[in-house]
Amino acid sequence: MAEKERPKLDVIRLKREDESNAPARIRKSPPVRKLVIRLLSGLSEHLRSEMRYRGDLSSMVIEALSSVDLEIVPLVDMGIESRLKTTTVALPPQLHARIKTLAKARSSSMNEMVNTAIAHWLAGKKLIRLL
Repeated sequence: MAEKERPKLDVIRLKREDESNAPARIRKSPPVRKLVIRLLSGLSEHLRSEMRYRGDLSSMVIEALSSVDLEIVPLVDMGIESRLKTTTVALPPQLHARIKTLAKARSSSMNEMVNTAIAHWLAGKKLIRLL
């Protein structure tokens, strides 16, 4: 009669007594401010499609916010659609503060400013058309 095969066990190395107890280095991430945004569905679809080829959604939003002059571009109409996609992006604190200031100056919301930047950024890439 054959013996049952035992499952292979993981091997965990124990620390030897002569190894140093130096604390592990802690990697510091750059500070970020989380911002929950509601994207127009058309913008969300295009961003997520671009993300498949480029990577992180937050980095694309940062690129859009940094490359569009939000002081002068026409704002998008957020009232035209009820199917908004909610997502969270991480922004550098300085960019977050700038968007907040611009939103207040233009009597709009930060959400509207982010959607406006993304819309103009995608239009510049010829991925959408603005009316």
